[in-house]
Amino acid sequence: MAEKILIADVRVDDRDPELLLVRSPAVGVADGVPRTGIYLNPLDRILTIRALRQRFSLLIPRDRQGRIVEAMIPNASTPVDFGQPLLRLDPRAAVEGGGAVAGAAGAAVSAEAAAAGAIEIPAPSEGIFYRRSSPDSPPYVEEGSPVAAGTILGLVEVMKCFNQIAYGGPGLPEKGEVVRILAEDAAEVEFGQPLFWVRPAK
Repeated sequence: MAEKILIADVRVDDRDPELLLVRSPAVGVADGVPRTGIYLNPLDRILTIRALRQRFSLLIPRDRQGRIVEAMIPNASTPVDFGQPLLRLDPRAAVEGGGAVAGAAGAAVSAEAAAAGAIEIPAPSEGIFYRRSSPDSPPYVEEGSPVAAGTILGLVEVMKCFNQIAYGGPGLPEKGEVVRILAEDAAEVEFGQPLFWVRPAK
């Protein structure tokens, strides 16, 4: 069965025109609010909404992206109204002070990775990391696999919801190669934990 999705209502924040306000497109119960600091790319999953006795994944519109600077509801089962603000995003992709942008497709550079000419791809949240879509399926990628924007690298399960880890995003080269996989299949991972090293394609 195809995943049921909703697209968030994302518009310029009236209080601060440099930020974006993410609003609920439906009445329901929101769950799995991501942490501040996570970078959301177009069509990234934000959270889940239970509505009309169904569960929906709420996605960022394909023409919006940004770093979460404020979560406006708690990370728990929270009733939300149509149009209720959920998050504030900063669409400016710059990472100030040398910090890492950690998100579904964010990246960081540790000293060890930099020495290998690679970029670290971190876990977008705490949860269970999976390298494949099902136990009988092949891994999404192996060491040596080529990647391009949109390539699925793995999954992180949070409260029975599976979040894709996709390559791509601000500051990342369009193409690369997986040079190291840093977590075992079905291992528990923490938010921001490095999962992959990707070397930019020459």
